[in-house]
Amino acid sequence: MADKIIPPALKLWLAFLFVFLLLDYGIVPSILLGALAGLAGGTIQAWWITPGGEPTRSLEIPATLRQLSKRQLPLKNLFRRSGGERVPRARR
Repeated sequence: MADKIIPPALKLWLAFLFVFLLLDYGIVPSILLGALAGLAGGTIQAWWITPGGEPTRSLEIPATLRQLSKRQLPLKNLFRRSGGERVPRARR
């Protein structure tokens, strides 16, 4: 994974280093912030190009959960509002 992170991280580090120097940051903060931005950008870029995809096998739902979803849950209406229509009140 490091072989995917390091090349773009160095490029981004240099780019951010020069941008921070153009924005009148000091040398040390520019180097540190550029390195941090380069590492973050290199990690994101390596993640982006790494192949992946959807899982090949589907998950089997346990029987207890399948039975639970068919029944009515006892606390279903706990967080629902009352059935009345909401009318805005006048402000005081």
